[in-house]
Parts: sequence; structure tokens; C-alpha cells
Amino acid sequence: MENTQTEALAALMEKLSPLLASGLLNNVVDALSLTSDLIDMADSALVEKLAAVFEDLTSAGWEGGTALKMAYSELQQNEQPATLRGLYALLRQPETLLGLMLVLRTLNIIGGRMRAASLPADVTPE
Repeated sequence: MENTQTEALAALMEKLSPLLASGLLNNVVDALSLTSDLIDMADSALVEKLAAVFEDLTSAGWEGGTALKMAYSELQQNEQPATLRGLYALLRQPETLLGLMLVLRTLNIIGGRMRAASLPADVTPE
């Protein structure tokens, strides 16, 4: 073994010795084993499904963040005070109504799922 390899191995052993003494290296090995098992179990359909979920979440976060930045920027540039008339005018725009419908329908679905998860199958709400 060359001298540089011996020095590198000694440096590595110095770094690993606290992990070996405390038994934490076993946890690292277990985590690597678990990761390896998950990779073995994952088929292409699962990977595609996870990628689609990640893409949907990223897209929703991007759209929400962009809309919030645009609205904040417009409000900062608008020197007129917020009034009920302005709010009413905003509510009359079809885009606002569509956004409100999306939010309300989302809350409706979440509420329905919460109710279905908390109530037994034979109990119906009044």
C-alpha cells in the first residue's frame, strides 16, 4: 500500500472512530441498507407516480408563489386605499370567481374526506 493511501485510510479511521465507539455507524449501515431495499422494490411505475406527484406539488407551489408575488407587487404599486367598492369590483371579475371556486371546492373536498375518515360507515350526517 502506498504512503498516500495509508494516510488517507488513517484519516478515515480517525473520522469513523467516534461513530464506531458509539455504535452510530450501525445506524448509518442500516439506513443505507433500507435505502438499497427501497430502490430494489421500486419499479418504474412507482418512480413515475412519485415523479408525477412531485411535479404536481412543485407546479402548485410555483403557481401559488407567483400569484402571491404578483398580487403583492400590484398592491404595493397601487396608491389608492383598499375599499369595499374595489373589493366588490374584484369579486365581479370571472378570474376571481374561478379562483374562489377552486379554493372553496378544495376545502369542500378536504372537509368531505375528513368527515368520511372520522365517521363509521353506517353513520350518515344529518
